Amino acid sequence: MDLPHEEANELKKERSLRGRLVRNLSHLVAGKAASTGIGLITLALTARLLGPTSFGIVALIESYCRLVDQVLRLETWQAVLRYGTGAVIGGDRGKLASLIKLGILVDVAGALLVTTVALAAAPLASAFFGWTDEARTLAQIYALSLLFGVSSTPVGILRLFGRFAQAAWIDPVLAVLRLAGILVITIADGGLAEVVGLLISLVIAERLITTTLAWRTLRTEGIAGVTGASLGGWRHAFPGIVSFIWSANASVLLRKATQELDTLAVGLFLGSANAGLYQFARRIMQAVSKSAQMLQQVVTPDLARLWAQSAWVRFMRVVRRIEMATIGAAMAAIVILAVAGPQIILAAGGPAFAAAYSPLVAYAVAIALFLAGTTMRSALMVSGHQHAVLQSAMAATVIYLIILVPSIKIFGVTGASIAQIGFSAVALGVTYRSFRALVARSQAEPPPCRA
Repeated sequence: MDLPHEEANELKKERSLRGRLVRNLSHLVAGKAASTGIGLITLALTARLLGPTSFGIVALIESYCRLVDQVLRLETWQAVLRYGTGAVIGGDRGKLASLIKLGILVDVAGALLVTTVALAAAPLASAFFGWTDEARTLAQIYALSLLFGVSSTPVGILRLFGRFAQAAWIDPVLAVLRLAGILVITIADGGLAEVVGLLISLVIAERLITTTLAWRTLRTEGIAGVTGASLGGWRHAFPGIVSFIWSANASVLLRKATQELDTLAVGLFLGSANAGLYQFARRIMQAVSKSAQMLQQVVTPDLARLWAQSAWVRFMRVVRRIEMATIGAAMAAIVILAVAGPQIILAAGGPAFAAAYSPLVAYAVAIALFLAGTTMRSALMVSGHQHAVLQSAMAATVIYLIILVPSIKIFGVTGASIAQIGFSAVALGVTYRSFRALVARSQAEPPPCRA
């Protein structure tokens, strides 16, 4: 007699979850679709305004500052999701306030550290890449924007409470501002300095807007007194949080560092013009792959919620469905770029960027391989198996570092994309093995509730 009732409840939960995923994804799609289209137009205008060499200098400045930022600053949004989900479900607002305060303190300390290091090391980077005095000064000014890097915890807050509709408009607004800025710079016959200044302004604006939305969300949810929240006994309140943050950041660091190292390596061995070609190809691929990345942003909070509720069956169902959707989107991107890549490059950058086709297609393969395992990595993270994600990132980084320089020397700019393929392939293989182990353990020792 109870079975139909249980099946009805299960069906209701499934529909609720599916509806929430669709709603959240629709919010992001609306914003990302607009920002992607505008972003490609802006990329085309910027590439034609600067040309490969100056475009490459901008890429090197951005990569240098991002690398310092990613190596030294700890991201906290994963911890906010991991530990905040339980606090929200349990209605413990005081515990959540303490978690947010802890995250903000880590954000502030990291922002101060990375800004100091980026400023101090800029002369060394300038000598390394042969920058002009103007480029070195611009790199130091760009480094100052890292002071506004207190955005990881706010991002976690927005994702924890599912504020995708509020956050969705940030990208389109910034995309419009970026396009307007490039148009003004082009009309005013501006150049390198003006483009870097525009990028700095947009970085600061994005982080301030994100922080403002997060604080407004906290007020709406009745989470008050964050600044005065007690941090006494925080290790006991959030067991394993230090290990979690270190492991989560190490894996993210290794992935993001490789995304900046290749641009820097191309600039070092092949010059700024080739760095510009590689960055141009990478920007196009990043714009195309945003549809797959949106799925991951939407699904992670729900995976954390399902794991906290021990809803193993629905947890696995979501992982499978999102993996298939992600792989489909990535494969479609490869086909489109392989067929229409030359026309896209010609329309966007002009003949000066024609050599970006090969690195573009190779980078598309790398992105497809990496995205194929993203939902599995999210599942491992929210289930407390962040060490497995770290292991996959470490193994992939070793392969990447071994083949990066030889690939660039043998294959030129395309070699950097080949190194990314090596990273993504190894990361996918190790992640899949770890996820299969998680499935086997969960089937042998099922959670208390398998709803």
